[in-house]
Amino acid sequence: MLGFKNKNFDDANIKNPPTDDSFPIINTLFENNNEINVNILSLTILDLINKDQIKSEIALDGSYDVGKKLTPEDMEVMKNITLRIANKGELKTSESLALKLLKTMNKNKKFNLKQMAKQSNNSSIANKFEKDFLELIKAFKNENDFDGKNYKDIMENGKFTHNGKEIKKDWSNFRDYLKSNDLTSRYPPESAEENSSQIIYAACFDIEKDALKLRENNTNITEFIDKDGYKLLNIIFNNALSNVTEKRKGDGIFYGINDKYTIPGGG
Repeated sequence: MLGFKNKNFDDANIKNPPTDDSFPIINTLFENNNEINVNILSLTILDLINKDQIKSEIALDGSYDVGKKLTPEDMEVMKNITLRIANKGELKTSESLALKLLKTMNKNKKFNLKQMAKQSNNSSIANKFEKDFLELIKAFKNENDFDGKNYKDIMENGKFTHNGKEIKKDWSNFRDYLKSNDLTSRYPPESAEENSSQIIYAACFDIEKDALKLRENNTNITEFIDKDGYKLLNIIFNNALSNVTEKRKGDGIFYGINDKYTIPGGG
C-alpha cells in the first residue's frame, strides 16, 4: 500500500486514487467494512475485461438498469451480453482463478450472462463454484498480504486505526469526486484508459452508473457498465452461493451473500 495524501477539492490531485491497492481490496476495506463477498470476483472480471483478457460483446442499444427484482426483460438483456475468455499473457493467481470460475459455471470460453445465470441455479455447479471461490479468496489474501503486515497499520481487530481512518477519508474524497458533476467537469479523465479505470474504481463503491453518467461511454468496460453488467455479475454469483448444498469443513474462511435477487428457474 502506498502512503496517502490529504486531498483538497480545489486541487487536480483529487482525481488521483489515494493508494495503489487493488480494486477488490478497496471494495473490501473501504466499502464493505472488511467483509469479503462476490464483489472481489466481479471486480476482478471487470479488470480483466478492461485488460482485454475477457472480450465483452453486447448486442443492445441504449443504457439499461436492473430493477429491485429480476424480470423476464432482465433475462433477455443478459442474453445479449456475451463474454469470451481470451486468456492471453501472464496472469496473477487470482485472475487465473476468476477465469476458472467462469469456466466452471459455463463449461465454455464463450457464453452469455443468461446462460450463466441459469447455471447458477444448478446445485452441483454451485457447489463447485463455492470451492473455487474459496480458492480465489485465499489467493486474494495471499497476493495482498491481507492478513499480514500490509494492513495492520490501518485495521486492528476489525476496526480502522487512526491511520486507517485517514486513508478511508481520502478514499471518501475520491468517491465524492467520481460522482460529482462539478469536480468531474473541472478535472475530467484525460484518456479513455483513465476513464475506464475511474469507472472500475466507482464500481468498488457501487456508484459506477452515477460515475458513468458524468463520463464518456467509450470503451468495452464502460459499455458493460452501461448495461448494468457489474450488478448482473454480482446477482449471478450471489445466486450460485445461495444454491450451495454441500456442507464444508471449518476452514476459517467467511464470506457474505446478498440473496436479495432470485434468478428464475430455481434458487
